[in-house]
Amino acid sequence: LVWQADNEAFREHWGSHDTTFKEWSFRKLERPEFDPALWLVAWDGGEIAGFSQNRFRMGIGWVGTLGVRKPWRGRGLGLALLQASFADFYRRGMKTVGLGVDASNTTGATRLYQRAGMRVASEFVNFEKELRPGRSLEEE
Repeated sequence: LVWQADNEAFREHWGSHDTTFKEWSFRKLERPEFDPALWLVAWDGGEIAGFSQNRFRMGIGWVGTLGVRKPWRGRGLGLALLQASFADFYRRGMKTVGLGVDASNTTGATRLYQRAGMRVASEFVNFEKELRPGRSLEEE
C-alpha cells in the first residue's frame, strides 16, 4: 500500500512515472540503511493518507521521501509527518535532519520545510537538453 501511495503522491512531479513494486522495493526496502521502524505512515480509515520514509544517511537523520496523497493535502498532514520524523530522530539521539527537494515542486514542499524550521544547506541546478526529439530508437 505504501508503494501505491508513493506512486500516487508523486504523479504530478516532473519526470515522474509509476514504478513497479519490484523497482520500488529495490530502491526502498533493499538498501542497507533501510529501517522500517523509521518509516511513518498516516492512515485515514483503511487508506494511506501520507507517509515519511526515513533513514540514517551520511551520519544524519534523513527524510528520504515525504508524501501526502492529493485528497489529504492542505490539512497540515505533511507538517505533522515531518515534525513526527524530527521527534523520532531526536529520541534516537540525532539532532540533525536533512532531505532533498525539487525547488520547483508545485505542491509547496519548500514552504512546508521552511515552516518546519529547515533551511537550505546546498542547492543544485540541473540543466537538460533533448538531443533527439521524436520516436524512440526502439520504434525505428
